[in-house]
Amino acid sequence: MTPVLADTTVLVSIFKPILYGIVVGLWAYASSYIDKDLHYYILKRKLWNLIMLATGLIGLGLWLLIPIFWIGLPIAVLLIVGAMVGYHFYRNTEVPTSAQWSLDMDSFRQKWDESQRQKAQQSAAVRVISNDGMAIEIPTGDDPLVPIYEALENIMDFAIPRRAERIDMLATAQETVVAVQIDGVKYPQTKLDGKIGLTLIDFLKKHAGMDVQDRRKKQSGKMQVLHDMPHELELVTSGTTRGLNLTINVDPTALKTIAVEDLGLLDTQLHQIEPVFEEQSRAVLVVTPPHQGMTTTLYSFCARHDPYTTNIMSLEEDIAFELEGVNHGILKRGADAPTVARQVESMLLREPRIVLLSQLTDPDAAKVVCEHCEETRYYLGLRQKDTFTALKAWVQAVGDKQLAGTGLAAITSQRLLRKLCTTCRIAYNPDPAMLKKLNLPADRVSQLYKHSGQVMVKGEAQPCPDCVGLGYRGRRAVFEVMVLDDEARQMIGQGQFDQLKNHLRRGRMLYMQEAALNLAAEGATSVSEISRVLAGDKGK
Repeated sequence: MTPVLADTTVLVSIFKPILYGIVVGLWAYASSYIDKDLHYYILKRKLWNLIMLATGLIGLGLWLLIPIFWIGLPIAVLLIVGAMVGYHFYRNTEVPTSAQWSLDMDSFRQKWDESQRQKAQQSAAVRVISNDGMAIEIPTGDDPLVPIYEALENIMDFAIPRRAERIDMLATAQETVVAVQIDGVKYPQTKLDGKIGLTLIDFLKKHAGMDVQDRRKKQSGKMQVLHDMPHELELVTSGTTRGLNLTINVDPTALKTIAVEDLGLLDTQLHQIEPVFEEQSRAVLVVTPPHQGMTTTLYSFCARHDPYTTNIMSLEEDIAFELEGVNHGILKRGADAPTVARQVESMLLREPRIVLLSQLTDPDAAKVVCEHCEETRYYLGLRQKDTFTALKAWVQAVGDKQLAGTGLAAITSQRLLRKLCTTCRIAYNPDPAMLKKLNLPADRVSQLYKHSGQVMVKGEAQPCPDCVGLGYRGRRAVFEVMVLDDEARQMIGQGQFDQLKNHLRRGRMLYMQEAALNLAAEGATSVSEISRVLAGDKGK
C-alpha cells in the first residue's frame, strides 16, 4: 500500500493531539484552581473535586471514543464547562457578596487587573516604604505613576548595588539631571523628562513626610527603599533659581567608628602617632578639604580614649552619630549666639579631659585652646590642604608663635582614595621611567595595579560581580602625619618653618603623595586614582 492509496483514517494528525493536550491542561488548571478555592472558603471540597474529576474523565474519554474528532470535542468541552458553571452558581450561594464571581466582562477585567497588581508587587526590584512605615503599592496598568516608578527603579538599580552614598537630582520644566555619587565620584545618569523628574521628586517628598506644595523652602525627610534589604534614605530638597534640587543620602546612619588602626595610616605613621594618644594635653589638628573623612577621623581619635574613666565632650555643627560615653553638644549659631570661643570656655568649666571641636573657624577659639592646653586634649577639625598649610593657619589664628607651638601635639592631613577591587584589578609591569618619576624604587616595585571592572566568564568579559563594573570598591584614607616634639615646638615658636621641615623629615615624616604611592605599591589603589585625588595639591 502506497501513501497515496492509504485510507485517510489511518494517517495520524499532528494538530489533533496538540489540541487535546491543551484542553486537558486547561481542565487540570481549572480543577486545581477550584480545589484551592474550595479549601480557602471551606466548601464541599471532596464532592466538587469528584464532580470535576468525573466530568473531565467522562468528557475526555468520550472525545477519544467517538470516531468523529470534531463531534467529540464539543461534547468534552460542554461537560467540563458545565461542571465549572455549576460550581460558579453553587459557590455564589455560599460565599459573601464581596467575594462572589461574576461572568460579566468588567469582573474579568477587574480580576485581570488584580492579578497584574499582585504580580507587580511580588516582582518589583524596588519597594518604597514611607516615613510612617507603610509599604507603597507598585503602580500598574494605566496609572500615571508607572513611568515615575520606573524612573525611580532605574536610579536605585544603579545606586544601591554599587553602595552609593548620595543621589543628586536637579529638575526643571525641560529636563531632570541625575547623578549618583559612589566612593566620592559622581556618575551621571540618563536625563529624565522635566515633568517626570518633577513628579518623581514630589512622589519622594510625599512619602518622606515633606510638604509637596512648597517647592521653595528647604525641607528634609526620611523614608526607606527595599532592594534585597532595607536602605535608609535621607532627603533634602529646596528650590533654586535653576530649578528644584533634591539630595538623597543613602544609609546615612550606617556611619560607625573606625578603629585608628583601620583608618589607613601606614605602619610607620601609626607608630609615630601612637604616643600622642597616650597624652591628654595639647591639640591635634585633623585637616581635610570638604567631604574627605574629617568627621570619621575626629570620632576615631576620640574613641581611642576610655569614655568611662575620662570626661569627653564635643561641640559640633551636626552630630553624625552618638559616640558611646561622649557628651555631644551642638554649636549655637546665629546673631544672638555666643562666639565659638565663648562656647568652648563655657564647656571647659565642666572640666573635660578630651574635647572635640568639629571645625575650627574662630581664631579666638584657637587662643582659648592654647591657653588651656596643659590639662586638656583637643581634637580640632580644620579645612586646609596639608599639614604645613594648616600649621601656618594655626599660628596665624593664635597670633603668638610661642603659644601656638606650645599648644600643639600633632597635625594629620588626609584624603580619601578609592580602593581597587581585588577581584578584577589588573597587574602590570610599570615603566622604569615612570617609577623614577614617582620616586619609587624599581628594585622593590615589580608590578602595579590598575582598575578593570570586568572578569572573564567562559572566555567572555562580564561586569565584575563585586564592584558591579566600576573597578573600585570602597575607600580608605591616606595620611600626612606631623607629630611634634619639644624641639619642633621650639622651632614653631621661633618661626623656623624651613628648619622644621628638615627636622620632621629626619624623623621619617612622609608627605601625603609618598604615603599614597606606598598604597599603590601594595596594590591597594592605582596611580591614576592618586593623580585624580591629589591633582589639586602641589607635590612636595
